[in-house]
Amino acid sequence: MEVDDSLNPFRLFEYDHDPGTYCLMLSDLDMVRVSDVFEECGYLGNGYDWSGVARSAVRTHAPEIADRLGYDPEAGTFVAHGTDPAALRQLGVLLQNAFQDGATLATLIRTGDPDWFD
Repeated sequence: MEVDDSLNPFRLFEYDHDPGTYCLMLSDLDMVRVSDVFEECGYLGNGYDWSGVARSAVRTHAPEIADRLGYDPEAGTFVAHGTDPAALRQLGVLLQNAFQDGATLATLIRTGDPDWFD
């Protein structure tokens, strides 16, 4: 499996077991670095909450890719998946920017639908 780390801390790769399907992933080891932003907004900052951030980012900045993405988070891992690596890369850039800028992350959390978060 070849992993694209250019979206660090997010990783983009093609599934070995399902060629043509791609995954954008963030692990809990990285999530803790920005958990304070989530806590200030009333959330834990786990994989489910990152799924809410992703949905908020797509709705706000890239609604044209919404139907090309699926989400399969768990408490310790954020996962977006699909067959369009360009859409996942676009989401990865949005999330990487939010990860690196607490104000952007907080805005995406606060403007997201509360049902999207854990």
